[in-house]
Amino acid sequence: MDPNPIRTSDLYEAAYYLSEGFPPETVTCRKLNREVLCDFHFSGSGLDERQINFLTNKAVVNLLLFRRSYAEIANYANNAKRDYRREKKAVAR
Repeated sequence: MDPNPIRTSDLYEAAYYLSEGFPPETVTCRKLNREVLCDFHFSGSGLDERQINFLTNKAVVNLLLFRRSYAEIANYANNAKRDYRREKKAVAR
């Protein structure tokens, strides 16, 4: 395991990690201005290399796998946002 986990709110970056075999360990939401933003938390051996590839525009993906990974990440985000809003609504009552 890498000592430094990676957190990102970028859906494309998260989908890249997922397509490379790194599922998100957790998804957390936070309020930013009036929007709800989701943070995806990843860790694992070799993840740091994937992050460098992504950030330096050297990432290469299988497009079909990436597309499926993006849809899965978007689904995680939608579910996390729904749960976040439910929790905030329950606390407000």
